[in-house]
Amino acid sequence: MAEKASEAAVLFADVSGSTKLYETAGDTVAHAAIEKCVNLMREKTVQATGRVIKTIGDEVMSAFPTADAAADAAIEMQSGIAELPAVGTTKIGIRIGFNYGPIVERDGDIFGDAVNLAARLSHVATQGPDHHRAGHGDAHVADAQVRRRAPSPPSR
Repeated sequence: MAEKASEAAVLFADVSGSTKLYETAGDTVAHAAIEKCVNLMREKTVQATGRVIKTIGDEVMSAFPTADAAADAAIEMQSGIAELPAVGTTKIGIRIGFNYGPIVERDGDIFGDAVNLAARLSHVATQGPDHHRAGHGDAHVADAQVRRRAPSPPSR
């Protein structure tokens, strides 16, 4: 299949603490809980006009037509996960990062700097609704509290 260049908001959502969950709850219980989270993240992606590109263990990679759509999905993912009951003594949380920018699509997958930055943001994001990241021009999210900033005026 040919490569196609375009722009999209790329979102990574990762279940935080899944290794600990497997250690404390056991494989069967932890797998069921993680699967429930991944299915919820898939559902919220589709509801926000996105598409799931792939899942990687306890992580979902999605693409959206706009940064606003990705922010909407991130908020709904965080809200949905927050409503899930604890698994034993572990409350499940997720970390989310997204970035809008140029991508290359090939064979159902996407590549490019926007993908790399979104992945990095998800790995440095803090679980829970008390922290946020906002970028200039592009939107980045670490949780359900999304702060938007207006782009700077053009340089003269």
